[in-house]
Amino acid sequence: MDIMTLSETDYRPVTLKDKPIFDKIFKKYQQVNSECSFVTMICYEHYVQHSFTIQNGRLLLAYMVDDETTYNAPIGEPDPELFEEVFALAQSCGGKIAMNFFDEADVRYMKNAHPETPVYVARGLSDYYYRTEELAELHGRKYLSIRNEINRFNAEYSYTTERLTHAITPEVRLMIEEWRISKHYEANPTLKEEVNAMLFALDHWEELGCEGLVIRILPENTIGAVAVWEELNSVTALIHIEKAVVRYRGIYKIINQETAKELRGRYDWINREGDVDVLGLREAKLRYHPAYCAMAWYIKREEMVF
Repeated sequence: MDIMTLSETDYRPVTLKDKPIFDKIFKKYQQVNSECSFVTMICYEHYVQHSFTIQNGRLLLAYMVDDETTYNAPIGEPDPELFEEVFALAQSCGGKIAMNFFDEADVRYMKNAHPETPVYVARGLSDYYYRTEELAELHGRKYLSIRNEINRFNAEYSYTTERLTHAITPEVRLMIEEWRISKHYEANPTLKEEVNAMLFALDHWEELGCEGLVIRILPENTIGAVAVWEELNSVTALIHIEKAVVRYRGIYKIINQETAKELRGRYDWINREGDVDVLGLREAKLRYHPAYCAMAWYIKREEMVF
């Protein structure tokens, strides 16, 4: 390509008012990775600055962290010329991780068009997929230890489930505050950003259009756990938030199963996001035996060969 027409100035910040634009595009071109979710983008905007542009009917996304910009491959009908423009822009203006891919077709194109540029699997951004029915029932020996934890919880506590509505968000905030304190929030920058994202979702609950479930511990009638999700595509629910008060031992297993029970019959799959390369989180997600991962890939700016 002799002339690059796409510029970083073509991209503008993602704002809450842009939700209808993303809803329309994601309905037509359904996504499988949580990184391609408007809710994910807007809730973490305080930490990761997302931007976008619409070119030839395709959605182009980029994000900036610590002054390093990463560009995503175009979302929409295949357009090799536009792909090459994004590639050139990433080579010119991208950060160390210059470009991300969340569609295997884009990776195939990359390897054919730019065989000298290595493509790597982004393990931490690859989302875990589970069969909804399996998480709801937890049948078989592989779930024996989880069922035992659920049984111990049920022997010690009574609870009810309740849909999360705007009216009870103040109670959920109190639960998140207890969770935050128990995790030594101030010493962990990642947890601080996670808390900020959760509070943003609650503050804009009706605008985001998410759904949620809470566990109320009886007889105190206090909220002990919360899950928040959205429809990622026609067969998949994406779990954005799953938090619980750890003094109720085993409650994470309860909110996980109750959420699956709520979703079965509506969605075949539950996407529980990636593990961001955190070992403990990876172990927890693998314990539930994912059926597969929705992979993510990336290329490094220093290795890009046009």
